Amino acid sequence: MLYLFCLVPLACWLLAARSRRSRLRFGLALSAIVVVQVVISFEEWSLRSCYVSLEVLLSFTGVIVLAVAMFLELRANSIPWSRFGVSATLATLYFLVLVLGAGWLTVGNSGTLDGPGGHGGKQPPTPPADALGTLPAGLRVVGGSVHCSRTNWGPYCERSFALGSTDGTSDREVADRIVRYLQDERDLLLVPGAPAVDGRIWEACRTTGWWLDVEVETIGVRAKNNAPTEVSIELDHQGCA
Repeated sequence: MLYLFCLVPLACWLLAARSRRSRLRFGLALSAIVVVQVVISFEEWSLRSCYVSLEVLLSFTGVIVLAVAMFLELRANSIPWSRFGVSATLATLYFLVLVLGAGWLTVGNSGTLDGPGGHGGKQPPTPPADALGTLPAGLRVVGGSVHCSRTNWGPYCERSFALGSTDGTSDREVADRIVRYLQDERDLLLVPGAPAVDGRIWEACRTTGWWLDVEVETIGVRAKNNAPTEVSIELDHQGCA
């Protein structure tokens, strides 16, 4: 349904265009924009730092291309006002919906609309099963879980990984190795937390994405006594403490 909405500029242009050459030229440009939107929809996770922003920017690009095409066509040809009026009206409504939608997303993602802490926004995506990448030799994932919910401070999504060893490395050494790996290979500044009764904790927090895709990513490593080391990756809009 969303991509039918993205086809509105192309439909407006085909309705208004009289010249076969210009219809083909600008029609291909508008079609290319829709094709790019469809392609990036299959890369939602890999483009999560800019996915929604790209979708909206491409839609605005389509409006600009349509406006230029209609202006040039109006100057070069005698277009029946009935056809041009319908096309211009649809294009104007499409543009207004885009502006209002982008404004709503901007305000909503800023947390102004919900949450007593001002940290509302869209539901973050679930961190993928391969979010840790290729683990160091001797370490492996032995379990995990996913939990997504919406709280008074906004939505969040968390994936946890339980880590063990394949070479006899102790649980304590597994924690130290995964912390070094995340710091060296993933460029995460993991800070030791307050000592816990049942083990040790490291945490890192950073803001990712831009404009309509801003999210907070919190990575935690918990070394439990007599239990596998746990790594958690959480996405939310609550900010870093």
